[in-house]
Amino acid sequence: MTALPRFVVCEDGTEYLDRFSRFLGDEFTFVAAPDFDSARSLAAGADGLLLDLDFRRTPPGRLVDERGPALAGLDADRRRRLAEMQGIFILRQLRAAGIALPAVLFADLDDAERADYLERTLAPLTIGSSHLGIREIGGLLRAALARRAAR
Repeated sequence: MTALPRFVVCEDGTEYLDRFSRFLGDEFTFVAAPDFDSARSLAAGADGLLLDLDFRRTPPGRLVDERGPALAGLDADRRRRLAEMQGIFILRQLRAAGIALPAVLFADLDDAERADYLERTLAPLTIGSSHLGIREIGGLLRAALARRAAR
């Protein structure tokens, strides 16, 4: 029996994990990573990364920024800004650590140039709307696996 492709789901809750496991669990395996440290350790046995953008429920001590772990004693505004973009910061830190797995970032970005920049600088990355249906998400995951196989 062949093991199912494994995706690390980086989010501060279990909404994506629960939904993906329920509707796509016959085709893929999903494991939870609530922060950068767990995502980095789980990436070793994974085929891809799925990231939420916003991590408002994450304790400040587990947030990362452009340089790594966020400094202690974040003021409320800085904490909010880091949490709102945490998926991008986690992916940047994973890329800096040499983890080149295909990634899907679930984010509703209004700026097409910004989305293009992120997809180019954090490649292989696809940005998908948080409003995608489960069929479209399954298609994104299959495409991510095809990109990985083509490398």
